Amino acid sequence: MLRRSLRLVISSTVLSLLPVIAVVGSENPDFELEAGNEFYLHLHSQLQPLVINQIHSWHLELSNGTEAVQGASIDLIGGMPEHDHGLPTQPKVTAEIRPGVYLIEGIRFHMPGAWQMLFSIEVNGQTTNVTLDFHL
Repeated sequence: MLRRSLRLVISSTVLSLLPVIAVVGSENPDFELEAGNEFYLHLHSQLQPLVINQIHSWHLELSNGTEAVQGASIDLIGGMPEHDHGLPTQPKVTAEIRPGVYLIEGIRFHMPGAWQMLFSIEVNGQTTNVTLDFHL
């Protein structure tokens, strides 16, 4: 079971910076993000527990609070800001596997420490950038 307290920083072209705290539970997604009250992201790692040096995928559930958000364009990068390097892989959203659920493939963390994932989500010409900070 992955149990972490996360500090999330959310920004967008239409949202101001907003700190959010989320706690991950056993029945819940591994990570939950809220972008204002506009978008909700639930991230599920397909590798349990998260470990070092194993390529795996995540499912990203994107909703607006009442329904799944379909047809989004999602880009992401990640890395360790304290070490000034990125991920050893280049994860990508490869498919929308069902309405509002996006498959992210190619994630690998190669060392313990503070990690950061940056998500850029474009829906209907509006871009929202979400930063997830966590520790492995």
